[in-house]
Amino acid sequence: MAFPSAWLDELLHKNDIVSVVSEYVELKPKGRKLWACCPLHGEKTPSFSVSPDKQLFYCFGCHAGGTVIQFVMDMERLTFYEAVQMLANRANMELPNEINDREMQRQRAYKKRLIEANTEAARYYSGCFLNPAIGKDAQGYAARRGLNAEIVTRFGIGYAPDTWDSLLKLLKGKGYSEKELVDAGLLVHNAERNTVYDAFRGRLIFPILGVNGQVLGFGARVMGDEKPKYINTGDTPVYNKRNNLYGLYLHKNEKLDDLIMVEGYMDVIGLYKAGVKNAVASLGTALTQQQARLLKRYVEKVYICYDGDAAGQNATVRGLDILKAEGLEVRVITIPDGLDPDEYVQVYGKEGFDRLKENALSLNAFKLEAMAKGYDLNDENGRERYAKTACAFVAGLQPIEQERYYRLIAKKTGYALEALEAQGVRSGGLQMTEDRTPIRGGFRRRIETGEDPRDVTERTLILACLHDKLALSRAIAENAAELIKNDTYRAMFLAMCEQGSAFSAAKYIGELDEKQAETASAVLKEEDAMENAIETTADCIRRMRRESAEDEIAALRAKLNKPDLTAEERNAVLKEITERIRANK
Repeated sequence: MAFPSAWLDELLHKNDIVSVVSEYVELKPKGRKLWACCPLHGEKTPSFSVSPDKQLFYCFGCHAGGTVIQFVMDMERLTFYEAVQMLANRANMELPNEINDREMQRQRAYKKRLIEANTEAARYYSGCFLNPAIGKDAQGYAARRGLNAEIVTRFGIGYAPDTWDSLLKLLKGKGYSEKELVDAGLLVHNAERNTVYDAFRGRLIFPILGVNGQVLGFGARVMGDEKPKYINTGDTPVYNKRNNLYGLYLHKNEKLDDLIMVEGYMDVIGLYKAGVKNAVASLGTALTQQQARLLKRYVEKVYICYDGDAAGQNATVRGLDILKAEGLEVRVITIPDGLDPDEYVQVYGKEGFDRLKENALSLNAFKLEAMAKGYDLNDENGRERYAKTACAFVAGLQPIEQERYYRLIAKKTGYALEALEAQGVRSGGLQMTEDRTPIRGGFRRRIETGEDPRDVTERTLILACLHDKLALSRAIAENAAELIKNDTYRAMFLAMCEQGSAFSAAKYIGELDEKQAETASAVLKEEDAMENAIETTADCIRRMRRESAEDEIAALRAKLNKPDLTAEERNAVLKEITERIRANK
């Protein structure tokens, strides 16, 4: 859904950024801007500014910035569309009619109904747990697992009686239909017998809450040795495990330095009980891009702490690159002896866990450690094969990282550092070229924290053009549109070229679909690059041209690996590579 331009104009007019921000923090005038200590991160000296005339905010401390919509997104940890809806409610505005408005209204009402059913179920399970007659066994199991009253209340832990229709009878008595309860995942439909029955029976219940605190689904654990140990709500109209993280709702209004990603409910609860209160669970080992984006709303650094067994370690490897791709700084906490986080913290406490966290591995160090497990390092041939594989990997890293990790390989294998470096060069690893472009402010900061440098460059270019019409003219003259790789950014730039000074970023983003809106709104995060918009534009264009040339050189180098290349063809490719390198200096 795209929000109509006129409607979005009215929304922004009724939600003046000064008024909205003032609901969270006191603003004081200084010059043409208003200032405060940033509500998005802790600080003692005001670095958070609001520009009433531009209707933008920017923090020189944490580098957050944008329109009132982006402020609400950051402050409330909402998506673009959720933030728009929140602002619409604040202004007492109805959401605009849509092409199939009647059907959309029906779907919204139905989802609300399912959430209400889940809420009723959560109350029922909680009541059963607390009932001495019904929940005696559950209370005993919880006590053995160290789940005290505070933890039970904090996480809404409940108990599903070992009956087939207790919940069914209760909720039907409250007016819910069998179809609604099946769709919510609370009942199971037996197609062969055409009957329904309670989905959870004789299990401890863990409600799964969304970031807004709504009950979306449940996890259920056996209290004995039955299999499977856990059963969970499947995909429903209101719940999808790929889009949620267990325990994240606890941190909605907190300012965190990092979050710890674990596998299961009990890991989150066990760590919380021990005093490690910033853990969330991925509701299964397969971390998803959607979950990584959720984490990105809260923190810049994530620790992965999956179980120490083989399945947990494999899941860690898969999750690392997903988190890195979203621009998150990633560390890996390794649990010794094959224990899971809950088991470890019960034995060694918060102090022991904190020590593991202090010694957490970087993303690349963990990959090298995981790689080593595939070889017998006590065997000379195994060490050699590992060294060759590891050197090929390290050769693709930045020079400073290369020095660090070649030393790690040397320590593991006993090979000389010089030999390993030579092996890396021989392997043909893709090495990062030296960055000679002068980059201002947070631009370099974002590159160093792991964001895709090309994305940062393109966003910065667009924001520079938003700030200064002469910068836009410079970018148009340099044919910048041909250099922008990201489709969403290119479309935004072309719209700026077409509309000129009439272009409104907030209106433009509001007319995009949800995925594009999320991408385009990131443009407004580069506010600190605007000390000199024209120079920034020139810097960005030089960098983009250099990177494009380097991509072409890399493609030519790849040709050299073709086995059927003749000597004449090889010489021609080498000559072209040399010419491109000289032109790129």
